Amino acid sequence: MIQLDHLAVEARDVAASARFLADLLGLAEPVPEGEDDDMRRIDLDHGVFVLFSPASEPRSSHVAFRVDVARFGAIVDRLRARGVVFGNDHDDTRNHRTDDLLGGEGRVYFHDADGHLWEVAC
Repeated sequence: MIQLDHLAVEARDVAASARFLADLLGLAEPVPEGEDDDMRRIDLDHGVFVLFSPASEPRSSHVAFRVDVARFGAIVDRLRARGVVFGNDHDDTRNHRTDDLLGGEGRVYFHDADGHLWEVAC
């Protein structure tokens, strides 16, 4: 088993990118991090966090989260309410479907402003 304590993601605007993800996942406001407070941290469960670091040309990432059914439903509701385009297929992230093609209860993929592909499944 691999133990992960954090994931680093690059962003042009770390504050906006971190806030976007925290809002959609229903998490607390991102907190400044780093010697110059130039990064933002989003705290997840079990002491794990996502750290957004500044980059003028961010390398895109694919990051997946597994959540329970209730949290998944709330995330989908927030995606819809905010007009964020999503889909259940990583090759078709605009189909607005939430059924899981891989056999789970539900799955969505969506992109952020920096081109990161976020995946949430239950």
